[in-house]
Amino acid sequence: SSVLSPGVIVRAGAVVRESIVITDTEIGSGAVVERAVLDKRVRVGQNARIGWGVADQNIRIALVGKNSTVPEGFVVEPEAEIGTDVVESDYSDTTIHAGEVVETKRQANEI
Repeated sequence: SSVLSPGVIVRAGAVVRESIVITDTEIGSGAVVERAVLDKRVRVGQNARIGWGVADQNIRIALVGKNSTVPEGFVVEPEAEIGTDVVESDYSDTTIHAGEVVETKRQANEI
């Protein structure tokens, strides 16, 4: 089971399992979110994958900070973290591996 806050939009074909999704987040069609925490105003692109391992006894969580975007087709592995205000240009790869952290490269006045 999952917790979805008010204003969360889960598009057709998207799946959310054992996750917490906070206010005004949008999960694109075909995306899969498993064992993850998504802060408010996150955008998950079509066919992106955040976390996995519902059948795994070892609980490992993927984290996505507020106002961040996970682009279409990208993968955020369990135990990976996306910071706040991250946009597509902040990523160096389409897969964020366990233990990796992606932070915004923009200055505070650019956000």
